[in-house]
Amino acid sequence: MSDTPITFVTPWYGDFAGGAEVAARTLAEQLHNRGFAVQVLTTCCRSPFESWWQNTLSPGVENINGVTVHRFPVNQQDDEDFHHEINYKIIHGMEIDPTSQRRFVENTINSEELISYAKANTQGHLVIGMPYTQGLIYSLVKSLAGRASVIPCLHDEPQFQWITTSEMLAQSRQIFFLTDEERTLAIKYYGRSIGRRLVESPVIGVGVELPVALEHLTLNNSKIKDIRAKYNLPSQFFVYVGRKDVGKNILDLVNYFRNYRLYDIEATLVFLGGGDANLVPNEQGFLDLGFVPEEDKYLILSQALGLINLSQNESFSLVLMEAWLCEVPVIVHHGGEVTTAHCRKSQGGIPISSSEEFVAALKILSNQDIGKAIAKSGKRYVKSKYTWNSVIDIFLRGHIKNEVFN
Repeated sequence: MSDTPITFVTPWYGDFAGGAEVAARTLAEQLHNRGFAVQVLTTCCRSPFESWWQNTLSPGVENINGVTVHRFPVNQQDDEDFHHEINYKIIHGMEIDPTSQRRFVENTINSEELISYAKANTQGHLVIGMPYTQGLIYSLVKSLAGRASVIPCLHDEPQFQWITTSEMLAQSRQIFFLTDEERTLAIKYYGRSIGRRLVESPVIGVGVELPVALEHLTLNNSKIKDIRAKYNLPSQFFVYVGRKDVGKNILDLVNYFRNYRLYDIEATLVFLGGGDANLVPNEQGFLDLGFVPEEDKYLILSQALGLINLSQNESFSLVLMEAWLCEVPVIVHHGGEVTTAHCRKSQGGIPISSSEEFVAALKILSNQDIGKAIAKSGKRYVKSKYTWNSVIDIFLRGHIKNEVFN
């Protein structure tokens, strides 16, 4: 297996917030560090937060942390009105015919040059595309005719039930899931049409290791004092880490936190990450820091009373694991099957389903002794289940088993 070149294909590749892209980058780097020949094919679009049809990075080859990265120009978008129409239908739960589904997906971020290169230059490679929602990965699986595998990062949303998802899963060489809940979701909707290969597809997870010596940093009182002064952090606060997006349930988060502030007028919710800054109210109790350096991010996170992630569309939720490694408890939404399962298995967080339950959960975590005890259960869960050695072992065994039976 170590002689088999591995090619990852992902729409974006670099240092920015985005769970699927971080998983792709860290898996590629971990395999490279273990002696595998790894390359990445990606686009010249810098991040999911910028136009998907503009090339902000130069095409060509670069080396990022030892991994060879090939960048290709994106296709130009000429379907703007059509995309607005389909997005409107998605938001309002309207029916979308299969032809429109294919057209919409194919005209999300995509690159004909990348697909042509992959067809001509990846014979004999283990080719892995992620995530499932983008046209680039759909085109990859269709074009490579049974040679491309996927780490789909599925979650239950309208696009999950589209014809494009069914075709991608059915035509992929191999499927790697991140959680048991993701695989169960796939079996529920596609088990009858795709068959036992879904049941037999491995659940690999994502390795989670803090890239900074956090314990050393948090023992340094001057570091903590400096970070609080640098960002004008209040003495106690809760934190949201990730993309600010309506699809991440930010509107409920803001409204629920406003209700909590009726109980605790000093409470503050700190936002870290990119996305739509307009979703964060410009009022007392809300502080949007945007992107911060990685070391600062973990120091800020480590000082929070709790991390809040009410998204119901997660295939893994890396940020929960990072919070637990920082010994910070979490609050999630009951409607998020993956995040709720993580909390149930780890006892490291509190699922909620209403504003009243949210307020009650924040009251519990405001007691730091209780919060730390909950968080330590989460930390044990991450340390036992999501080390890179165990993830890569499952990944390699799953690939070898698939190739033997093929």
